Amino acid sequence: MELIDQQVINDNKEIYAKIQSELLKAEFEILIATAWFTDEELFNILLTKLAEGIYMEVIVADNQENEKLDFELLRSKGAAVYKIKSNGYGGMNQKFCVIDKRIALHGSYNWSVNAKKNNQESIISTDHKETVAALIDTFNETKNRILAQKENHEIVHTAPRPERPKAIPVEIPLKIEDEFRHILDSMIAAEVGSFDREMLRDHGFERCKATNGDHQVLDMALDTLYSVFLNDIDVIEDKKKRLMTKIEEHRIKNLDNIAKNGEIQINFLERETELSQADLETRKTNLEAEIDVTSKNIDELKNTKIPFIADKNSELDRQIKSAEREFIRPKFKWFDFIPTAIFNAALLVYLFFFYSSAAYILLFSVADAKAAEAQGMPIASAQIFNPEAVTKALHKSGTAPYFIFLFVFIPLAFAVMDRFVTGRWVGPFSFIFGIFVLDSAVAFKVTQAVYDVNYSRGNVNEPWHASMAFTDTNFYLVFVFGAAGLFLFKYAFKKLMHIFEDRDPDIATQRNQLLIKQLRGEINENADKIMGLKEEAATLEKAIIQLKADIKLIAQDLATLPLALNQNLQKKRSMILADSKMIDEVAAIYSQHIQSDNLPISINALKDRINVFLEGWDDFLHQQYAVVLATLKASQAAETANAWQNEKINTNKVDKRVKVI
Repeated sequence: MELIDQQVINDNKEIYAKIQSELLKAEFEILIATAWFTDEELFNILLTKLAEGIYMEVIVADNQENEKLDFELLRSKGAAVYKIKSNGYGGMNQKFCVIDKRIALHGSYNWSVNAKKNNQESIISTDHKETVAALIDTFNETKNRILAQKENHEIVHTAPRPERPKAIPVEIPLKIEDEFRHILDSMIAAEVGSFDREMLRDHGFERCKATNGDHQVLDMALDTLYSVFLNDIDVIEDKKKRLMTKIEEHRIKNLDNIAKNGEIQINFLERETELSQADLETRKTNLEAEIDVTSKNIDELKNTKIPFIADKNSELDRQIKSAEREFIRPKFKWFDFIPTAIFNAALLVYLFFFYSSAAYILLFSVADAKAAEAQGMPIASAQIFNPEAVTKALHKSGTAPYFIFLFVFIPLAFAVMDRFVTGRWVGPFSFIFGIFVLDSAVAFKVTQAVYDVNYSRGNVNEPWHASMAFTDTNFYLVFVFGAAGLFLFKYAFKKLMHIFEDRDPDIATQRNQLLIKQLRGEINENADKIMGLKEEAATLEKAIIQLKADIKLIAQDLATLPLALNQNLQKKRSMILADSKMIDEVAAIYSQHIQSDNLPISINALKDRINVFLEGWDDFLHQQYAVVLATLKASQAAETANAWQNEKINTNKVDKRVKVI
């Protein structure tokens, strides 16, 4: 015969405590269907179980009240939450919970604050397999209807069902004695206190019908029910044998479970110790390797990088001392000086003859042509360079020769302008601007003079005008020959000056001081680098000290692991022996009670019969009267039944075999 643990609970506080207790004991699955869910405490328990990896599905009505709790939070934690609207296929009236496919809680209790504090509710807690399976089927049917109608009903979340988590072995419950006693009490109640539920419910219906629902006659009906209950718990020999057999079976089963669980826990402790030892060994090896790497880095810093930079500073310091101690005049570079001097002399002569010729042409070439024409002599051909300009200038009277010779110094002054002015851009700009203006003016006047001479000779017929200069090749030739010579002379002269400046003591001293300053700056930079490397080495040395301390702690942990394991194993074996002894003692006590006809039976068995009787009573009331009146009469009947129960318990009128919890 299958042992069924079933009880009816009609006290709201007891109902809440039962739901809370069963939820907390859930190991792998929770299925909930309730119209109203506003109880935040139960909601928080669900969040806790989700965090433990429990699979969860919830069906609630889609109404304003159920918006008080954040079901989206349940969904984000992995639960599947379905909301069902009141239209379509009817309202949500289910109120049940199935936990781990082993126990079901169903009745009139909604998971709401109002149900916990105000309403008169009742539930049935049962592990009856057929009832549990039927409620699971009801849950799945409701869920499937929601999924089939999803165009009209919001599905908050549908999560894939995870595998049942593999729990870590846990301790045998500390109240194993209470659990075992509870099992024996339930078994005895099922054996000696079993009854025909449908017959009792029909009896309640008929009694209510006979009295038209008068709650005042309930006391007599309950007295009769109580007498029948006492007669039922009288044990006959056949029942005694069955109970003794079942007690022995459960004793052996519990002892076997204690032994198996103890073995699992012992194996778990040993395996956990092995894993901890392996983990500590790995950490120790990693720390030792890290110390080796860090030590090599410190050695590289101290023996390679820092000495290398220090050697560089020593060499730089030696160079500074050498520079401060003596000044050596550079050797005269004849191979550089001779060609530079030749180029300077040649360019100077070239510029002297070119610009003196240009000055003579622009001053006297036209006058010479007119004088020859007046004397009837042929006019000489005019070119951009007059090879006889210097000779003719010497035969001129007055200061004309001096002007021609001094004119040459004007372009030469522009060529060496950067020797006399300061500023990065002033010298080059003055040179370019001066050469452009001077050579343009000279080229223009020379071109005009040549054209006028040719006009006097009759080589050209059109009188001169200014725009002709820019179409005459003589203008560009004069400009290029003059500017090119000045540019070349400028750079040749600059090179010549550098040769002499290199041997100038003052300039060499300035350069030497600049070199010393640069060397000192480099020494300071290297000193900063050395300081940074030393700080890095010090940091690494501190890290090694910490790593060694960590290794020492790990070594201590490794040394204490075997001792801790032995202590835990001894504690576990002692607990197994104590639990086994306790099971034997409890089984012996219950066996003695059976032999002496002093069977303990829970008062819940009596309450269960009363609730079934009242269900039949309520059936007639709702069949016969309007809802409001039926509810009122049902409430009166419940109050009368509660008063009868309290009177029996408080005045100790309950049979001594009935255990009052």
